[in-house]
Amino acid sequence: MQREDIQDNQSELLPILKICYYQFISNWKWFLASVIVCLVVGWFYQQRQSRVFHREAVMLIEDAEGTGTGISSTRRTRRSVNAAMDLSGISVGDNLKNELFILSSLRLMERVADSLGLDVDYTMQRALHTVSLYDKRPVNITFDEPAQINYAFTVEKKDENACRLSSFKGLEDDDAGKVTVDVRFGVPAKTPVGTLTMHRAAFFAELAVGDRFKVTRYTPKTAAQICKMKVSATEYDKESSLVVISCNDVNARRAEDILNEIFEAYKRDVVDNKNRVAQNTADFVEGRIALIGEELSRVENQLVNFKKQNGIINFTQSTQTFTTESAAARKLTLDLATQLSIAEYLADYVNKHANSHELIPSLNLSGGDFNSQITAYNTLMNERNRLAENSSESQSVVREHDRQLAEMRTAISASLRSYVQTVKMQLSDARGNENMLSGNMAGVPEKEKQGLDIQRQQSLKEALYTYLLNKREEVAMQLAINEANVRLVEAPLGAAAPVSPRSGIIMLISLIIGIAIPSMVLWLRTLLDITVSGRKDIEDYTDIPIAGELPRWKTNEKHPNISSSNNDAPIVEAFRMLRYGLNFMRRNARVFVTTSSTPGQGKSFVSTNLSVIFGKTGKKVLLIDGDIRKRTISHNFGKNVGLTGFLIDDGSSVTIDDIVIPNAVDANVDFIPAGMLPPNPTELLMSDRLEELVRSASERYDYIIIDTTPMFSVADAGIISRVAEVTLYVIRVGVQDKAFLPDLERMYQNKRFNNLCIVLNDADIADPRYSCSYGYGYGYAVGNRNRSLRGRLFGKNKG
Repeated sequence: MQREDIQDNQSELLPILKICYYQFISNWKWFLASVIVCLVVGWFYQQRQSRVFHREAVMLIEDAEGTGTGISSTRRTRRSVNAAMDLSGISVGDNLKNELFILSSLRLMERVADSLGLDVDYTMQRALHTVSLYDKRPVNITFDEPAQINYAFTVEKKDENACRLSSFKGLEDDDAGKVTVDVRFGVPAKTPVGTLTMHRAAFFAELAVGDRFKVTRYTPKTAAQICKMKVSATEYDKESSLVVISCNDVNARRAEDILNEIFEAYKRDVVDNKNRVAQNTADFVEGRIALIGEELSRVENQLVNFKKQNGIINFTQSTQTFTTESAAARKLTLDLATQLSIAEYLADYVNKHANSHELIPSLNLSGGDFNSQITAYNTLMNERNRLAENSSESQSVVREHDRQLAEMRTAISASLRSYVQTVKMQLSDARGNENMLSGNMAGVPEKEKQGLDIQRQQSLKEALYTYLLNKREEVAMQLAINEANVRLVEAPLGAAAPVSPRSGIIMLISLIIGIAIPSMVLWLRTLLDITVSGRKDIEDYTDIPIAGELPRWKTNEKHPNISSSNNDAPIVEAFRMLRYGLNFMRRNARVFVTTSSTPGQGKSFVSTNLSVIFGKTGKKVLLIDGDIRKRTISHNFGKNVGLTGFLIDDGSSVTIDDIVIPNAVDANVDFIPAGMLPPNPTELLMSDRLEELVRSASERYDYIIIDTTPMFSVADAGIISRVAEVTLYVIRVGVQDKAFLPDLERMYQNKRFNNLCIVLNDADIADPRYSCSYGYGYGYAVGNRNRSLRGRLFGKNKG
C-alpha cells in the first residue's frame, strides 16, 4: 500500500510539474521581463541602502576580589540558588543579566551620546546612498540652545570662508524651508533653528564649491534612543563573566567610538556606585566636623577668657594630685561620652531619614554589633537604588528591597537604642566615680575647679574633633582607591566590508520575486478561469466519450473550410482523427447531428468541415442546415426553397432533388440549405417529412450531417436528434462553462440524445493547461489519463 501511495503522489505531482514547465516555456518572455525588472529594482534598492558596519568588543566583569579567571564564586553560588528556586517555581534573575541591561540602558546611552556629540549628525549623498561624515566632518557646528525638537537643514559650500544654510525641515514654521542663511566661520549667525556658530574642519577643503551635505540635530533623548537601537549586549557563554558588546552603524569609526565610550561610561558608573557609601559618610563627617569645630572654638575661647580673668597660667601644679587620681576616671568618662555622642548622632540620623533612600554613615563604633548591620544595609540600599534607576519604583524587585531595608533599618535603630542605653549606664557610673573624686577636692579653690570643668569640655571636643578628622581621611582614601572591577578584553573589532545591505540575498530575493509575480498572475488566471480548458476537464466531470479534438485554427475566413488547407495541416489531421473516431464508435452510423449548449461553440464549423473530410474519402455526403432560425451555413447560398420548403410541402410538389445543391461545400459534398424562416419552426421540424427526408437521402448518400440550433436556445436540436444515429455535442475551449458539464452528464445518462459524444473545439495546443497532460501531434491528443473509447462504447463505464 505504501508503494502504491507513493506512486499515486508521484502521478499527481507530475502533471503539476508539467503545468509549471509548460507555463514557463509558453510565457518565458513575461518571466524574463519580470525577472529583469525585479533585478533592476533590487539593484537600485541595495544601492539606495546605507552601508552598515558591525563592530564588537569583549568586556570582562571581574568578581569583588578582582580575579577574572572565570565565573566568580559568588555568581556560581547565586546560579545554584537560582536553579533551585526555578525548580520551586520562583523566577529570579542573574546579576550578569542586570549588567547586560545596564550596558544597553537608555541612561547609559544618554551619557554616550552626550560625550560623543551624537545629537548632531553630518551626512552626505554619494552615488545612490547616504554616507556619514562622522570621522570626516567638513565643519563643526555649535548651537547656543539645547534641541527641543528634531530638525535638519542642508549646508552648501559657498566659498572657502562661508557656507549657505537652506532646506530647514522639522520646524513648526512651514516657511522656514524656504529660508537661506549665509554663515561665515567663527561668526554667530541667527537661523530658523536658533543661533549657531560654524567652525571649519580639516575635511572642508576636500569639498568643491557647491557641494552639499545634510546636518541633522536630535534631542538628547532621541539621540540616546538611536544609539540604543544600534547597541546590543550578550553573554559570551554561560560559564564565564565575559560580555560581548556589539554595535551596527553606518560609520565604522563611530561604531568603535560608541563601544569604547560605553565601556568608559560603564566604568564610571560602577565607580560612582561604589563611592556612594563613602561619599555619604564623607558628607556626614564634614557636617559634624564643622559643628564640633564651632563648639571646640567656643570652649577654647571660654578657657582663654577664664585664664585671663583669674590670672591662671597652668593648672598642672595646683591639680597634680587630682589629675593623678582621676586620670583613669576622666579617660573612661571621655571615651564613653564620645561614644555616646556619636551613637546619639547616628541614632538621630537613622530616625530622621527613616523613609529616605539615603545610606547610613559607617562610623564603626567600638563595642556595637550594629556596624555589620549598617554595612549590609548600605550594600542592599546601593543595589536597590541602582535597580530603581534602571527600571522603576514599582518593580517587584525594588519593592522587595524596600521591605528588606525597612526591616534592617528597624533592627539597626533598635541596636542603636540598646547601645545608647548601655553607654549611658556606663557613662553614669564613670561620672559617679569622677564626682566622688571631685568631692575629695574640697580644698581646691572654686576657680580652679571651674577651670578644670572648662578644660574637660575642651578635651572632650578635641577628642571628638580628632576622631572625625581621622575618619575623613579614611573616607577620602577609600574614594581615591575605588576602581571598577571591569576591563576590556578585546577592543572593538570588525570586518572592513559592510554587513548590510547583503547584495547577494537582495538580488536572490529580487530573482525569486521576479519569478513569483508572473507565476502568481498565471495561477490567478487559471484559478479564476471557470471555462473548459481541455480534455481533462470533460473527463473529470463526465463519462461522455470524446470523438475528437480540434486545435485552434487561425484564419481570416468568415466561414473557414479545410478544403483550402494543406492536407498535412494540423486542423485537417484533427478532422481525420474525428472521422476515425466516429467510424470507430459507430461503424455503420450514417446520420450525424451536431449541436452545442450556446451559440459560438463552433457547431456549424464542425458540421461543414466534417462533411468535407468525409467527402475526401470518395463517399457521397449530404450536409443539411437544420438551424432554420439562424441559417448560419445557408447565408452563402442565398434564399431558396431549402429544408423548410420540403417540410411544408405535402410531397406532391417539392422533392429532394429540388432542394439539394450539388457539390456546394466540396467535391462529393451536397448541401440542403435551411430555406425560408417559417412562423412555426418547432412544429415544422416535428412533422414526418423530416424522417422521410432522411430516409430518401440515406438511399443516395453514404453520410448525412445535420447542423442544428444550440440546445438551450430553442427546442429544435432535441426534436431533430430523433433522426440521428450519432449526436455530436460541440464544446469550445475557453467558452463553455465547466458548471454545465454535470448537467450534460445527466442528459447523457438519461439518454436524451442518441449516442451522444463530444467534439472538443478550439483547443489551444500551446496552452500549458491543455498540453501538459495531452501533448499534441498533428492535431490529435494523447495522454496518460486518456480513457478508452472502446470501453465507453461497450459498457465498461457508466455511458
